Amino acid sequence: MTRKPFQSPACARCAKAIGKTCCEPGPHEHLAMVTRADIARISAHTRLSARRFTEEEAVSEAGAVDFEARWPLYRDYFRRGPVRITLLARDGACVFLDRARGCTLPLDVRPIACRLYPFDKWADGSWSLAIGRFGDLQAAREEGSACLAVEEAGSMEEVLAAFGTTHEAVEALGAQLAEEVRNHGRG
Repeated sequence: MTRKPFQSPACARCAKAIGKTCCEPGPHEHLAMVTRADIARISAHTRLSARRFTEEEAVSEAGAVDFEARWPLYRDYFRRGPVRITLLARDGACVFLDRARGCTLPLDVRPIACRLYPFDKWADGSWSLAIGRFGDLQAAREEGSACLAVEEAGSMEEVLAAFGTTHEAVEALGAQLAEEVRNHGRG
């Protein structure tokens, strides 16, 4: 059986079950950080200029250092300067989100960070989830920053299965993100 990574039935149900998706940031939240390679893939597919789907945010030097220390896949992201580039939110959601159908970008065009979510590599080199578990859908709804697949799973293996992926596929995406970030920082 061939598994397609990161196409979860939970994602399709998330907005109803949780109240919003990871593509709908709350106040003081950001959408996925993107690299220059992400921007090039999206621009080539959509024929849109980067300013139509990204926004830039200045961060302090200390904030950039702290971010890279906590999130090892993003080491060297701020090498050219303390500016974070994220997907653009419009009307409370990612510009590529169709609330009825989900992401309008093909899987291979989406930013690596989107494809990798909710998995993340910690500073100690271990893989875990980028989001906490509430253990209760009502609590997840009240908090508003949950992932349905994480809430429904009882283990990391179940989260991987919910996304139709494996540890190896997550590792490979992580390596791809780390390489794109290194190139992003070199500019």
